[in-house]
Amino acid sequence: MKQGNNFELARLALGGLSARDQQTLLREFLEQPPQVEPDKLLRPRVAADRLGCTPRTIFNLLKSGALHRVVLPGRKRALGVRESEISALVAGGAK
Repeated sequence: MKQGNNFELARLALGGLSARDQQTLLREFLEQPPQVEPDKLLRPRVAADRLGCTPRTIFNLLKSGALHRVVLPGRKRALGVRESEISALVAGGAK
């Protein structure tokens, strides 16, 4: 019965829209969300190579909060840093 009420409410809501607005709304509703590719994790050495610095600089950036450590569940030590953060740091430094 609850599902029937939901369909009735949807029908009433769509009834107040123009045909063009109904088509636009249905197209947006049925469209598949974009696939998000998972972010790669970089070890401090690889991140340092990308930035052209030493791994010690990466650890200092982690300590200052400019970069964030990625720790997997069940682990105590960080695995690395996200590639997107390194890219953002490079893009920000190029300005």
